[in-house]
Amino acid sequence: MGHRTYKFVVNASNDRVSHKIMFNRIADQYRNKTAIVIGSGGIGEAIIQLLAGHVSHLVVGDRNPAALDAIVLPATESQLSTAQLSTRVIDVQSPASVAEFFAFSQRVAGAPDFLFYTAGILNLESLSDTTSALWDTAVGVNLNGAFYCAHAASEQMIPEKRGSILLLGSIAGTKARSGARVNPVYNTTKAGLAAFVNAAAMQLRRHGIRINSISPGPTATPMMGLQPKAVHDAVSEIALDHRQNEPAEVAELALFVAAHGRFTGEDLAMGGGAGLGG
Repeated sequence: MGHRTYKFVVNASNDRVSHKIMFNRIADQYRNKTAIVIGSGGIGEAIIQLLAGHVSHLVVGDRNPAALDAIVLPATESQLSTAQLSTRVIDVQSPASVAEFFAFSQRVAGAPDFLFYTAGILNLESLSDTTSALWDTAVGVNLNGAFYCAHAASEQMIPEKRGSILLLGSIAGTKARSGARVNPVYNTTKAGLAAFVNAAAMQLRRHGIRINSISPGPTATPMMGLQPKAVHDAVSEIALDHRQNEPAEVAELALFVAAHGRFTGEDLAMGGGAGLGG
């Protein structure tokens, strides 16, 4: 059998146009849609800022009323009026509180098109110092809360036969990195999120609902600020560009994955190489 030679011609100008079309198509997925964000700080705040330029209604939940009051939408790009931003205190560890929040959200904005779950806590204790109370709280926020919110959102999405759920994981759920201050409960909860997403996607796909997670590496958030200097130095050493993620970079990935119809049951990492090696 003879060999065939294929010639590929790359036109830089056309390539730029195709990329622009792709990103415009992603942005279009948010127009006239409703999004829920659970967790208004750090990466959650960056997601809120991006969503404000596209969605028609945004509902934000956080356990801290002051954090909700402090939300400021971008002045120049926001398409949301004050009436289109709704906030509500939520305790993600409480099924009753989650149910009340999603009942409120449905009243003010209808069934959600998108759910972004970014709530989470970081434990710094060693295994010997991790008490059962610390374990239960971390599991309650990082894992149980994600389940409660994803379940409540999907129940409202199922009758609509559409929806997208995005959970915030961590590369800590993939492996414990040398040089970092790891915590068994934190790593376990983030690994659990990826497993949950994979299984839930198989059951939700028949309803037209997608669910994914993204797993950023160290990101310049207040939570990361709790880490000791040795951890920051280790990140600088092992990351390809010797820096942490910026929250806006992670938010861009979150919006892209949540809107792109080819992602479901996936867990995508963003670590700048910090998740590689030992």
